[in-house]
Amino acid sequence: MLKKLFLVTGVMILVSCIFIYALRNSRLKEIEGELNCNITLSGRVICADDGQTIPGATLLIDSSQRAFQTDSIGQFVIDNLCSGNVLLHISFVGYKTLDTTLILTKNKQIDFYMHPSSIHLHEFQVQANAVKKQEVESVTKTELTGLELLKTRGVDLGDALKDISGVDVIHTGPTIAKPVIHGLHSNRVLILNNGVRQEGQQWGSEHAPEIDPFIATKLSVLKGAASIRYGSDAIGGVVMVEPNDLPKGKCMDGELNLVGMDNSRMETASGIIQGGFDNGLSYRFQGTYRRAGNVETPNYILDNTALLERNYSAAIGYNKEHYGLNVYYSHFNTQLGVFTYSDASNPTQLQELFAESKPINFPLSYYLNRPGGYYAINRGYQLVDHDLFKASGYLKYGSFGKLEATFARQTDMRQEYSLDPPYVGPGVNPDNVPENNFDLITHTAELIFEHNDWHNITGSIGSSFITQGNVYTGTSFAPVIPNFRNYGGGLYWIEKWNPNTSFTLEGGIRYDYKWQREYQIDQTTVQQYLTTQQYNSSTATIGAIYRFTPKLSVNLNVGNGWRAPSVYELYAYGIHGATSTWEQGDSLLNVEKAYNSTASLRYESDELEIEFGGYANLIDNYMYAKPTLTYHTTIIGTFPVFQFTQTNALFKGVDLDAKWHISKHLTFEPKMTLVFANDLTNHDYLVLVPPQRFQNSMSYKWKKLGHLKNVFINVGSAIVFRQTRVPPNSDFVPPPDGYSLLLAGIGCSIPFGKRDLNISIQGNNLMNTVYRDYLDYFRYYADEPGRSILLRVQIPFTIIPNKVQQINN
Repeated sequence: MLKKLFLVTGVMILVSCIFIYALRNSRLKEIEGELNCNITLSGRVICADDGQTIPGATLLIDSSQRAFQTDSIGQFVIDNLCSGNVLLHISFVGYKTLDTTLILTKNKQIDFYMHPSSIHLHEFQVQANAVKKQEVESVTKTELTGLELLKTRGVDLGDALKDISGVDVIHTGPTIAKPVIHGLHSNRVLILNNGVRQEGQQWGSEHAPEIDPFIATKLSVLKGAASIRYGSDAIGGVVMVEPNDLPKGKCMDGELNLVGMDNSRMETASGIIQGGFDNGLSYRFQGTYRRAGNVETPNYILDNTALLERNYSAAIGYNKEHYGLNVYYSHFNTQLGVFTYSDASNPTQLQELFAESKPINFPLSYYLNRPGGYYAINRGYQLVDHDLFKASGYLKYGSFGKLEATFARQTDMRQEYSLDPPYVGPGVNPDNVPENNFDLITHTAELIFEHNDWHNITGSIGSSFITQGNVYTGTSFAPVIPNFRNYGGGLYWIEKWNPNTSFTLEGGIRYDYKWQREYQIDQTTVQQYLTTQQYNSSTATIGAIYRFTPKLSVNLNVGNGWRAPSVYELYAYGIHGATSTWEQGDSLLNVEKAYNSTASLRYESDELEIEFGGYANLIDNYMYAKPTLTYHTTIIGTFPVFQFTQTNALFKGVDLDAKWHISKHLTFEPKMTLVFANDLTNHDYLVLVPPQRFQNSMSYKWKKLGHLKNVFINVGSAIVFRQTRVPPNSDFVPPPDGYSLLLAGIGCSIPFGKRDLNISIQGNNLMNTVYRDYLDYFRYYADEPGRSILLRVQIPFTIIPNKVQQINN
């Protein structure tokens, strides 16, 4: 314990020294007048009406009266700018002059949009990219884009986010993962799929998000309560899966992503093609195929852990300056094998399985010679189909504001096949009959009005509506959950005040109402009866951002959120096959209410980027499945019992993200995630809380090396401590030991016509370490995957060049 304490203290001291050194160095530079004056600003000036570039537009730097003009294709490059605020005046005959202030800390690319002069004058827009602005800026936000996103290709959404500080992953075996933010997961983490609240059977720890990460060009994580903008359930945070806006102007391009991995012999192919026309019409088509065989630990193969995934999506839009309409459809299909070494007929046998260091293992020849080979998926498995249809439109009222409306319909079908086929009538093949079958249909609608700037105040007023119906069918004597229907709606108001470039103050309020009815069967009388609940609550948030200098800023946010108990938490009673547990709900559970505060300090310079944040989240009536240390025996086996219960809980912790550019080529990136959770009612710790985690990465990069671009070599480590903050005798198996993993990668961009082909090789768990993860439900039975090597290739292509494509920052 002392060694761990010394290690943590040493890391904190090192980080503090680096931070103090950077601040001192920055302050000295400012005192001595040695600001960075080698910054380059580049981009294009574009007509906002038709998307065409404007050659010959004049850009005047207010501080120096230096003037520049765009070239024959509307591009400009301005060198030798100093860090800080830069006031630009952009003008051209026939267009209204555009005045804007930029905060420069490093080289930047940006597009400026100008409106033609007319008797109907409209407010000018400055666009750096096409992504919708964040509604609540003071909540800590982390994004994965570009090459960082490329490094996650080929894995599911949960694992794609695990390298973000404050984000962990809860697993059910090697094929199922879902994100954990500040110790909270499932119904407390809201996922937005292309702007739509993702609705599926997410109450289960093994119910991974039904989303193809390849649709995203940006993955974002909001850490902290975000209920004001997104409604109830966003107690822990929000994950946003965001594709680019549809292209503008006449064009056609796309890309092909190929990923292969030796462990499980995974193979993935995902392609996208998109284009547009001069009349405002545009489109995008995307598809993914992914399959993997049985996963290998350092010492054995995990039986029945193969997966097969087939997804596709399509979008079409018609967008003009003042109005637009977009339609989107996606289909997600996956079949997941569930590791099934948990079959026991009595508690003694089950405890012997817990004590085994190695489950029953079959040789590799067994998998290669059987039907389906290495990729065969046998019973215990899950079959999931998720369909999303979205229609959205917007209308701009001149200088008044913008009105947006969205409607979405989702269908989520989940079939769970247990290890043993159920008993069915004559003439029916039991192998094709699922033990549990859930069919959930969700309709959502949202209406938002964003008003334009008024005395440095911007904001939005919105409303949302949701209705769901779930039909359960299965072969169990009693349904795992009853059929249900619910309705809900909410109203919110958010305002943001920016009196100057140094300060932002924002606040918001929201009210939500939810009505829910369950259709239940009395197992004694076989009569149907109804139970109904009504919930309502108001939420509020206030936050501020203060920028001491262009390099140093602080974010503060205080808000609350709430969550109604799910049907599963209320009425679950039966075998949860994917986790091999028996789970029992509690119909007397009350509404969960959270009071969250976050603070983060951010410093960004050419040498150092660091974000250090802390949070405290007080949750009244916190609901969780508690291990009871008892067992339930049925005709098909014995299972550990988990009982849903409530307590008052406090989650608190610290996140650190840093990037130290030691030299032109060498970069050091430390990350830290510390989570502490206490059961305030029982004056003890909570179970199933993420252990402390440290990550370090050292990268050596070349912008150009011969004919290659963006060449990099990196090596890193992930250090996870043993979770010692657990009540004694609170789980069926004590928390596993901590572990350290070695990671490494190499990659580059290769000129490929007018585009660059990206290729990389990544190695995980290179030392083939044997370990078990505390947040994996199958740690009771098996080790985590061993060494794996991934090869990623991204092949972009252009058929018709896009002359009006925006340049992202």
